[in-house]
Amino acid sequence: MTRKKIIWLMAIMSSLVVTGSGAYWHHRLAPLRSVKVQTTNIPTVFIAGDYARAFSTNGFVHRLSAAHLATKALVVNVGRHGQVHVHQFAPLRHNPTIQVVFADNHQPKRQARQLVSVMRLLKQRYHVYTYNAVGHSSGGNIIFDYLTHPSKQQPKINKFVTIASTYPQATTAIKRLPAKLPILTIAGHVWQSNGDGTVKLKAVLAFNTALRHQGRHPQTKLIQGSPLTAAHSMLHINPTVDRAVITFLYH
Repeated sequence: MTRKKIIWLMAIMSSLVVTGSGAYWHHRLAPLRSVKVQTTNIPTVFIAGDYARAFSTNGFVHRLSAAHLATKALVVNVGRHGQVHVHQFAPLRHNPTIQVVFADNHQPKRQARQLVSVMRLLKQRYHVYTYNAVGHSSGGNIIFDYLTHPSKQQPKINKFVTIASTYPQATTAIKRLPAKLPILTIAGHVWQSNGDGTVKLKAVLAFNTALRHQGRHPQTKLIQGSPLTAAHSMLHINPTVDRAVITFLYH
C-alpha cells in the first residue's frame, strides 16, 4: 500500500471516529434536551462510591453542563488526613455543581466525618448556605451519615438524591434526618435479576419503606434495562438517571 493510500485510509478512519463520537454524544444527551428546569444558585454536591475518583462524577457534571442545565463550579479534593483543597472553575451560579473527591475513598464513616470540614469551608469561604446532595452507592451512605450526625456551622440541606445505596439498620438514624427533607431514591434493576448486579433491588427500596414508616414521603425512580444501562456501575453514567436527578433537584 502506498504512502498516499495509507494517509487517505487514516483520514477516513479518523473521520468515522469523529462522526461516531459525535453521534454517541448526541445520543447520550438526548434524554436531557427536552428538560426544562429552574435556574438557581443552590449548588449540588456530588459524592461517588467506593474507590471513586473525580471521573466517577465527571460524567454527571459534563452531561448536565453540555445540556445547559448546570454549571461546573467546584471540585473539592480531601486528603487522607482531611486536608481540603478547592479548585474553582466558575462562580456558584446557574445550578452550580460541587464534586467532592476523597483520597481515602473506602472508609464511608471517616469520609462522612471529613465532609463536616468540607461543608464548613463551603459555607465560610464560598457562602454556601443551602445545598442539594447526590450520592451514588456508598456516596449516599456518606451523605446520610453526615446528615444524621449534625455539627455546628453547617449549611442546610435542600434535597437529597440517593442512587443504588442501601441503608441497613438505619431506622433509628432516619429520625435524625432534617424534617420534611425531599428525598429521591434511584434503583437499578437488570432484566431477569434481583437488582443491579451489586445490590438487591429490595435492599435499595427498603430505605424508602423505612422513611414512609416514619411519616416521610420519598420519591422513587426505578431504572430497568440491560447491564449497560441498569447495572450498579452504569447508573451514574446513564442519562436517564441524569434527567431524573436534575428534574427532582431543580424542577
